[in-house]
Amino acid sequence: MKIVDELGVPIFTNEDVRRVIERIEWKKYIEEIKLGFEHSAAGKADIPHKIYVNTLFDSDMRCMPAYLTEYKDGKYCGVKIVSVAPNNRSKQLPTVLGEYILRDAETQQLLAIMQAEELTAYRTGAATAVATDALARKDSRVLSIIGAGKQSYYQSKGILTVRPIEKIKVFDISHSTAERFKENEKEFGVDIVLTSSLEEAVKDVDIITTITPSKKPFISTELIGAGMHINGVGADAKQKIEFEPEVLKKAKVFVDDLEQCINSGEVYQALQRGIIKKVDLIPIGDVLIGKTSGRASDNEITFFKSTGVAHEDLITAILVYEELKK
Repeated sequence: MKIVDELGVPIFTNEDVRRVIERIEWKKYIEEIKLGFEHSAAGKADIPHKIYVNTLFDSDMRCMPAYLTEYKDGKYCGVKIVSVAPNNRSKQLPTVLGEYILRDAETQQLLAIMQAEELTAYRTGAATAVATDALARKDSRVLSIIGAGKQSYYQSKGILTVRPIEKIKVFDISHSTAERFKENEKEFGVDIVLTSSLEEAVKDVDIITTITPSKKPFISTELIGAGMHINGVGADAKQKIEFEPEVLKKAKVFVDDLEQCINSGEVYQALQRGIIKKVDLIPIGDVLIGKTSGRASDNEITFFKSTGVAHEDLITAILVYEELKK
């Protein structure tokens, strides 16, 4: 339902966002998110570094402003304020909360305010799909999902859109969470196999996607096979990590945003320990505009580090606003 505040500014709910993206359909939506990476790589964007505010309660608030100078004729700019509170899970509260503020780029008039939980979930899944489409082998058919919380649905939908996946292997430390993910089997139209161990979940798979809040690495180089494509999505801050840093030495590493990624997860740890150098990190946007190459062979291991870039949120907010203002 659309609510209008006393100033006449529309306020869009998570359900509004969900309805619009599903109406647009995933394939088209992924293409729009891809444009954001391309415009940014081509210098057609003003995206300041993400600002983090950490609290005493193992939670944080992040501010993400963005402006794309040519997307939709440069008519819009905006900022997302998103908060992450991992301990909310035990309180039956969302772990990711946020709002998006969309403005007219010329007059700076406020155009819309929208809840950003679904916006964040969709754009994160679509960004992974963009990278997977650019880097994973075309014949990838088995996907491994590690961490079956809310984001696992969106990651799977995105990857299913760009690759002919026939089976999804799932592992989560919570069996009930994994069971809930299996309920998507009919909608996805693929076999969903719940695994009892991490090793089983990543054995003989083509794509691995991790979406956990882990602060200790749990995937070692021994679990990574030739030709795999890996999406590291969960560790989006210095204190988080999912892969042993040595995994990055074994792979060709791509990032959604260079400055954000050097301060996040396994990339941060690998740089600090001298396992990789900053020059080893390839912005995915550079691959999309042909500035550099992606996967070089079917046997090469590719690793995409996702931290979430502000242009993804801006594009999503614009699409929602333009659709709903009709």
